[in-house]
Amino acid sequence: MKVTKKDILSIKAGSSKVMQLDSYKDCVNARSYAYQLAFTDPREDVERYSISIDKDKNQITIEAIKK
Repeated sequence: MKVTKKDILSIKAGSSKVMQLDSYKDCVNARSYAYQLAFTDPREDVERYSISIDKDKNQITIEAIKK
């Protein structure tokens, strides 16, 4: 599974989404992409994205931080 722009932008401000990915490398790529989207496609209700990775389970949690 790959994390898409739509996946990240669909997270409501103040909430989070957990996604199961194929590898740790995919998690790191998704983290970079989420950080990048905060600047390239800014939202009025989201200040930035907070990301945590569980490398043992290959899961990423992306939280949209409210402004």
